[in-house]
Amino acid sequence: MKRSYVFALLPVIALTVMAGVLAAGCGGKRDYGRDLQEAAEKAVAAGSFHAQFNAVITPLEGASGMGLTAQGDAWLDMDPAAAEARLTVLGMEISLRYTGEAVYLQMGGEWYEVPSSTLREMGLGKGTLAAAMDVLASAPEILSSASTVSETGSKRVGDHECTELAVSLDLEAVAGMEAVRKLAEELGMSQEELASFLADADPEMSVCVQRDEPVIRQMFVAFSTELPDLGGLMGLGLLPEKARVEITLDLPEYGMEVEVQPPADAKPFQGF
Repeated sequence: MKRSYVFALLPVIALTVMAGVLAAGCGGKRDYGRDLQEAAEKAVAAGSFHAQFNAVITPLEGASGMGLTAQGDAWLDMDPAAAEARLTVLGMEISLRYTGEAVYLQMGGEWYEVPSSTLREMGLGKGTLAAAMDVLASAPEILSSASTVSETGSKRVGDHECTELAVSLDLEAVAGMEAVRKLAEELGMSQEELASFLADADPEMSVCVQRDEPVIRQMFVAFSTELPDLGGLMGLGLLPEKARVEITLDLPEYGMEVEVQPPADAKPFQGF
């Protein structure tokens, strides 16, 4: 099993934390564990969210390859599982769609359906994305494993004044949960390998929560990882094999209707 395959897992953990971390910041101490559980249930009940994201990839010391940034928007519906993303990376405009267990990619004005063989090269089997959705739906259980949640300051996100929280999870407990184990199996990992990988990733997480209402407005996650070989997929062969990844999500909207249709003119994807 190639460890770079679990590159797909860390954003899922990040989104899980985003979906559930909650605290009010208007003075006084709070039982953050209780708030986490309540917030996770509310976030799962919303069923969908819109995220504005910025990702930065930086080579680890001694690793060859170049850094990379990507910015864009994503919309996710957990039931039925569907997602759409529009991003800019290396000056290219890219769109992605996931619906009906199929993945579509748009580059250069053309839509392509990405075959299962290409997804397998990235460590994504047919059931991987469905398993990722199950992890998101398990946010209440996952967030009951938060080891620490502490207030670190105030921050304005968009039009909202927020409380910033530092969050740590019991990674061994998370790795042992049924939904997370199933996702790890899809990625070719044992529970022990997953726990070791999460520890080696040295994750860092923070969340900004609206002060006057229990709504998450920003989430930041950073982790170290091996990256999948995308050279044959999108001409990104200069990506570092080992890198620090930092992802910032701004969350302006929850509970919206997400309609994702397969492109009518999608061609079979054969690489670029």
